[in-house]
Formats: sequence, structure tokens, C-alpha cells
Amino acid sequence: CQIALSQPNVSFGRFKQDDIVASRKNWNRMPAKEVAVTVFCPQPKVMALFLQSASGSNGGILFGQKSRLVLAASNVTVDGHPYNLARTTDRVAFSASETPKEKAVLRNNEGILAYQNGLPVRGKQMSVTIKIMPVINDDQLRGISDNTDLESALAWELLTTE
Repeated sequence: CQIALSQPNVSFGRFKQDDIVASRKNWNRMPAKEVAVTVFCPQPKVMALFLQSASGSNGGILFGQKSRLVLAASNVTVDGHPYNLARTTDRVAFSASETPKEKAVLRNNEGILAYQNGLPVRGKQMSVTIKIMPVINDDQLRGISDNTDLESALAWELLTTE
């Protein structure tokens, strides 16, 4: 099977105080970017995409030293048909860790897959939209007068079963 990303590298450019979309406590949400992920398999398979990244507390995805990236998956289709998404940490049977729904927020070492009627969906092609939202800590946004690069390396791992 193969994975294709609409954008393998995502750049948010420079963050400014004016870019803040929402704030809560010491966290500031910045404008999001979307990446389309498509998986192609020659034979029908159950396909689960697992996220690997540097993580902070509770599996949050680190962005720089103190900030985070929130990844929200939505719009999953298998062979052109829409389904609900399930999150899983089960790397063998892909059992859902919660009730499947339209959107799911991903943490480090979690996978997503299409579900219908309590079962994983099989197919040759799966696509899903990943919305990447930077959430910048006040310390990093206000406490730095020079330029500071915030980076995060995300890796997608595709696991399949018959």
C-alpha cells in the first residue's frame, strides 16, 4: 500500500499577536492548515493510519518546546463512500477506543480508521482530511523578542489487515 499527502511539509509562516484565533488560559490557537491523506492498496484491506510524533503530557503533539499541535481528522472515505472515524491504540485488531464519529482529535501513537456498524471498513482507497492547529503557549508567543523556529516532526504509519 502507499500513502500520499497533499502537502508533505506544512509551514505556518510567522506567528503574530494579531493571528490569534482563540485564547484560553495560557494557550493561543492560531490559524489552521489542512492536509489531505490518501492511502492506496492493490487489494481490499482494513487501513489504519497511526501518528508518531514527539509528545508532551497526555500524548499532546509538541510544537517547539512548550507549544502544541492539535490534529483533527475528518471526512474519511473508503472507496469513495463516507464513514465515521474511530480512534484506536490497538495495532493488531484496530478495535475502536471510543464510539466512531465524524471527527477525531489525534494524539501521539493513536490511529484512525473508517468504521461502520461497529466494524472496521475494508477497501482499496482511503482518504481523510487532517486539520493541523497550532496552539502556542503564552511564554513562547509573548516572551520572545527575536525569531524562534517552532517545529514538529510527524510521521504516519499505515497498518493493514485483511
